[in-house]
Amino acid sequence: MSKIIKEHAKTELNSSIVKQYGTEAGASVTGIAAASDFTLALDGFKPSDVLEGCRSVIVLGTPFPRETLDLSPLEYTEVRNGMLTKMTDIAKVAAKRITKESGYKAKAISASGGKTVEGKLYGHISLKHAAELAGLGAITRNYLLTSPNYGNLLWLSAVLTDADLVPDEKVPNSICENCGKCVKACPAGALDNPDLFGKKACSKFFVIENKSFVIKCFLCRKVCPHRFGAHG
Repeated sequence: MSKIIKEHAKTELNSSIVKQYGTEAGASVTGIAAASDFTLALDGFKPSDVLEGCRSVIVLGTPFPRETLDLSPLEYTEVRNGMLTKMTDIAKVAAKRITKESGYKAKAISASGGKTVEGKLYGHISLKHAAELAGLGAITRNYLLTSPNYGNLLWLSAVLTDADLVPDEKVPNSICENCGKCVKACPAGALDNPDLFGKKACSKFFVIENKSFVIKCFLCRKVCPHRFGAHG
């Protein structure tokens, strides 16, 4: 009898219900991508590498306050760290609810952390690319995800599930007008190559000061004309 009940419950889960779970967990936006669309992800970082049988990636987003862009580097970093914790908690709540109420497998993907490869830390999946596939925005010239509604202020987390959900349509990559403001503002020259983000150069502005991690530069986010999106 319990097996029959479980199978019946699984048929009730759909994209609308999942988005409701995301909203009730605290996310401002929720998008869905098909796990099969992560063809460009490196081996070991595809959704199916993290959750066996994964069919859908649920991406959750919440913007941080726009005033954060006017804060000092230390204050900006504190807000950023708080958002990472918040988004991870939202993903855990949504994943737990999916499993409890539908019977499908669900795994929360932290907004930070992941696994180390050759001394470098990578997320379990690329949340930024997952968000683009899930229709939450487009990766623009500054290599940030830019949302039509929230600009580049969205922080992200995700939930992987073996439920087969209807994915969202991608956002047309026409948000960025390639004005070049972010390229000119970057003190590291990390944006000089339009085909490759200079991650190593950018990371020089991620420093330890007085035993605290501090992001010393976020100009690429701040100078973007689309930083606030439609809510600007």
